[in-house]
Amino acid sequence: MSTVRKYQCMCGSFEAQVTGEPVLACWCHCETCRKQTGAAMQLGVFQNFEVLKGDDQLIKYASTSGTVFRNSCQNCGSFCYKVLPDGAKVAPLGALEPKIKPTCHIFVKDKGSQDVMFPELPQHNAFP
Repeated sequence: MSTVRKYQCMCGSFEAQVTGEPVLACWCHCETCRKQTGAAMQLGVFQNFEVLKGDDQLIKYASTSGTVFRNSCQNCGSFCYKVLPDGAKVAPLGALEPKIKPTCHIFVKDKGSQDVMFPELPQHNAFP
């Protein structure tokens, strides 16, 4: 049976769940993630993602290319999920229980010089 993991934003206005294991679990070092969080962000790409409540409570930001959409809670500012160009959904791994450990780094070309965590993991300049 697949593991179901639910998560919510800090204020509880948004809630979602993912089922199964991620297609990709990574540390993202892209400029946008670093601007949003102040550091690399743990992300998981999931095939089975469902918003349970609060999609109407989100502020939706388009990337500069207009192909990736980030969704954050308009009430508390929490990052809730993003949508990739192929429609895949990306959830914040740190909000999920049970925890999922990232297995690689992506967008390392944008990595900050202070970021030296887990150098043993594979490193990619884009999505692998």
